Amino acid sequence: MKKIAIIPARSGSKGLKDKNIIDLCGKPMMNYSIEAAIGVACFERVIVSTDSEKYGRIATADGAEVIYRGGRLADDTATTFMVIEDLFSKIRMDFDYFVLLQPTSPLRTGKHIQEAVELFESRFSEFDFLVSMKEAEHNKHLVNPIDDDQSLKYFDTDFAGYRRQVYKDYSPNGAIFMGKPDAYLQQKHFFGNRAIGYIMNVFDSVDVDTELDYKFAELCLQERLKGNY
Repeated sequence: MKKIAIIPARSGSKGLKDKNIIDLCGKPMMNYSIEAAIGVACFERVIVSTDSEKYGRIATADGAEVIYRGGRLADDTATTFMVIEDLFSKIRMDFDYFVLLQPTSPLRTGKHIQEAVELFESRFSEFDFLVSMKEAEHNKHLVNPIDDDQSLKYFDTDFAGYRRQVYKDYSPNGAIFMGKPDAYLQQKHFFGNRAIGYIMNVFDSVDVDTELDYKFAELCLQERLKGNY
């Protein structure tokens, strides 16, 4: 099947400045996603969507194709759908599906991408989307809002006998998304009963958004480079 990889990398990060190209164990963080995608050697194109010429030069030097997006898609109000829709308007739609790889998942490897590709293609007639998932830290019954009155009225379950091992819930880890282009343009997201989950472990699911996330990703990569994982 023909497929392309899309790596969205805008430059306007507020929480962690320039997080998509921040140095992580010797190279820009986005390069981990580019190299993983190229290393799988199954994509027709590996495309970085960015608003920044600096980011574009880094991506090109690492072997990716670059397609620039306009300023309206460069701030934190731009949705993933808006970015993908914009990119689709600029390329030939001659592929069976696309794979979205967020650069903030540097622990996701080519092996994960290959496994997800094989899973999706083996169930292609049943599903339009694939989303990588991890086991959630807490069961959904342990996560509820607290109103201004600070009461625990939404926590109305007896947790005295709660054992984490018995209850397993999952959440998206942000590492891999796949979609058939027509289905995605119609639905505008990757979830629902036409989506299949690809399960990853917590270590490989690190998603860098804050300074603490960055430090943890750095530690994990160092342990991997030492051969400890």
